[in-house]
Amino acid sequence: MDELQMRPMPTDPVCGMSVNPEIASAQGLTSEHEGVTYYFCGRGCKLDFEEDPGKYFAADYVPSM
Repeated sequence: MDELQMRPMPTDPVCGMSVNPEIASAQGLTSEHEGVTYYFCGRGCKLDFEEDPGKYFAADYVPSM
């Protein structure tokens, strides 16, 4: 196994899906917030996050598809 396969996949903060960071980056499905890069499964999740990132860090937020 190479190093990338051994690392846990990032989770889309909006829907909770595991996301391949290389694919998300290549497709422009990333967003920076407070110095951290977030990866998204699709354009809808990215746009929702960018509209109100704080919503996805609330203690009572539960990611859902």
